[in-house]
Amino acid sequence: MERYRILEELGDGTCGSVFKALSMETNEIVAVKKMKRKFYFWEECMNLREVKALRKLNHPNIIKLKEVVRENNELFFIFEYMEYNLYQRMRERERPFSEEEIWNFMSQLLEGLVHMHRNGYFHRDLKPENLLVTDNVLKIADFGLAREVLSMPPYTEYVSTRWYRAPEVLLQSSTYTPAIDMWAVGAILAELFTLSPIFPGESETDQLFKICLVLGASNWTAFSEAANTYRLINISYSNIIPVNVSDLIPNASSAAIDLIKQLCSWDPLRRPTAEQTLQHPFFHVGMWIPYPLRDPLELKLSNIGKSLSRLESNVSEFLFLLHVFVL
Repeated sequence: MERYRILEELGDGTCGSVFKALSMETNEIVAVKKMKRKFYFWEECMNLREVKALRKLNHPNIIKLKEVVRENNELFFIFEYMEYNLYQRMRERERPFSEEEIWNFMSQLLEGLVHMHRNGYFHRDLKPENLLVTDNVLKIADFGLAREVLSMPPYTEYVSTRWYRAPEVLLQSSTYTPAIDMWAVGAILAELFTLSPIFPGESETDQLFKICLVLGASNWTAFSEAANTYRLINISYSNIIPVNVSDLIPNASSAAIDLIKQLCSWDPLRRPTAEQTLQHPFFHVGMWIPYPLRDPLELKLSNIGKSLSRLESNVSEFLFLLHVFVL
């Protein structure tokens, strides 16, 4: 690793730590992820889910893995460097994003997901911290939990940060699909409008309760194979009156509300795919130019001016006709 000079630590996770570094060969700023466990054979490095996925996925909205280095049984991933993650951008905001800004972020996220799902992978850990941004360009990162669509279940229970976990994951369904990514997309879309999570559960059961508060009671038939349906049974539905999502997110357009409802559907089969989501009216209304607000006094004076102009025109016409009649 002499070819890279570590500049600062960017973050520390369960599997590894991430650093900002300088390439001594190219003077390029990069991100270095140092894995915490030891790797004694090159083959086990190449078999890591993150490596297998990123070697196959090449897209402008997916983080680029530039190099894999194994040195003294330590493993390093060299990534392109991105300035922020989306969580940091939201935390630093003093007011919500405009719908145009949200449209820009979400369309890039979906383009990356279309490519990922078409190539046989789903992410399983989509959340604002794993969406990296530089100059309003968004890239999906952290493929440590990525799985191949054709891989065989059962899958691991702990998938994605709780607030972005689809119900079928919370209930430990024996099988799940890229639809779990689409649930996370809906939760992220809602959060970009409010700057706070829409389902902020404090436990697995509380997470389901928070979902019920927004969506209402679930359709049990969608989770017939789930192992932990008792978590739903523990929730008293008699006390749940679902909220109106448009009241929860008052600054969102009707198209955005409709899309959030579709993506955050209890039934995975009812959620649109990434490709279908890009065809939703939210991405095609073509009217993200805000209507110019005018001072009410200015409008009133403008209307008075128009009325006076019409009055002057009518008086002039009357005087002309009177002059013709007299002659």
